[in-house]
Parts: sequence; C-alpha cells; structure tokens
Amino acid sequence: MSNPRRPRRRQQRAIDTRQRILDTAGALFVTESYEGASVSDLITAARTSKGAFYRHFPGGKLDVATAIMEDTLSMDGLREQRLMLQEVIDIGMILAYRISHESALQAALMLSFHSNAPETYGTPWPDWIVFNTGQLAEARRRGELKPFVDVAEQAHQIAGNWAGTVLISHTLDRHLGNVEARVSRMYRNLVTAIAVPEILPELDFSVNRGNHLYTTFLQTTPDPSPEPDPSPERDFVPEPDFAPERDFAPAPDSAQESGSRPAPYAAPDPDPDGDPVAG
Repeated sequence: MSNPRRPRRRQQRAIDTRQRILDTAGALFVTESYEGASVSDLITAARTSKGAFYRHFPGGKLDVATAIMEDTLSMDGLREQRLMLQEVIDIGMILAYRISHESALQAALMLSFHSNAPETYGTPWPDWIVFNTGQLAEARRRGELKPFVDVAEQAHQIAGNWAGTVLISHTLDRHLGNVEARVSRMYRNLVTAIAVPEILPELDFSVNRGNHLYTTFLQTTPDPSPEPDPSPERDFVPEPDFAPERDFAPAPDSAQESGSRPAPYAAPDPDPDGDPVAG
C-alpha cells in the first residue's frame, strides 16, 4: 500500500534542500566571491548530491545567483502605514536588519554591483527605485513632501544612499553589526530634508524598527503547506565524462554562446534531495 504522506514529505525535503543550497551559496559568495566559489564547493558546503543540485539549478552557479536575487530581495515585512514616507523608511530598515543576519542577502547586494548583473542574474535596484518613486509620488499627493523635491531623483538617491551606507559600513567596520544604526541615521537626515516639518514627529526612525517589522511578519505568516506532487521529477545528473562541470563567472565583455546541448541521461538518485550516501 502506498503512503499518502510520502509525496508531501518528498516535496518538503526538496524545498529544504533548495533553501540549504541557497543559504550556503550565499555564505560562500560572501567569503570566497562568486568567481572563487565552484559548483563543487557549493555541493560540498550544502551537504547534498550532485544530482539534487542540478535538479534545482540545471544552469549551475549562474542559476543559483539568479535565485538568490529573486528570493532574497523582497518586500517581506512591509506593512501599510498612514504616512507614505514611513513605508519608504520601513523597507530600508527591514533590509538593513536582514542583511546583518542573512548571508544570502549579503551575497545579493555584492552580486548586484557586478557591471553585467542586469544581463546575467539580475539586479534589484530598478525595482527598488520604482517602489520609491511610487511611494514618493503618493507622499507628494498627500502633502508630505516639501515643494522642491524631485520625486524621480529622490527615488534614485534613497536607493543609492542605502547601498552606499551598507557597503561603507561593512568596509570600515569589517562587519554589519552597526548597519541598522547607520541606515537609521541616513533616513533621519534624508527625510528631515525632504518632508514637511509637521509630520516629522510621527515618523519612526528607531534602530530596531526593521527587526520588529520583519520578526512580526515571520511570526504571523503561516508556513506554506506544499501540495503533493503526483509525478515527482526525475534527476538528470550531468556526468563528468560527458558534460564536465564548468563554472561560468560572469564576464562583462564576453559574448553569450549560442545553441544548446542536451544533458546526458544518468540513472536518478533513489532520494534525489537527500544527503549523499557514503559508500
């Protein structure tokens, strides 16, 4: 008799494996750099098999970098506020809190500054600027901004100031323990210059605001319950004899290769997302 819970457990194991790969990859990208970490390093650090790795990331290291960008840089924790400028502050404080605790987010920030990031694994800055532009435009409509403020220019400046504050803090301090305090002061100085004076007493620039908002989000968001997968994917593992492992570090001036070749078939692992079994 089949076990009806097996597909659900298998899918949850796959989710856990994928997240473990991303977490360990983020840490390696921070300590060793994207170029310095090989696929073999990622597999070993994540304590997974080659088949499980390529099942989740068939494009290798580039797919991992893309997933880090897409998964980590989110608006999680942001809540609707009465003042639009408070939401502009809040997302920056949430990310400041997260980047001091999450290696994957630290890796995403570093990767985002590669000159060819937009053409390879993506970059968050355009989306953040669009978000800031929308919030500032609504803030202007509500009378929260001083008349001289250029919304489009200010949206760029906020994103640039946040990134610069985080990078300089990490470079000078050699850690990110002070980043929330520095980002808080940055927002206080910037918003004081552009906001009408009467709303300033209502704005919260506290150092622990990002911690509070993100922790509350995690505590009030239920864990997703994955649906059973009626037809689990089979693993096609690239074998070294036919498709040697190749790490493609993004190169700004190199042209993309055209064409594609199918990966050779290899027998699927009995437990594609489990830990490798010692021989």
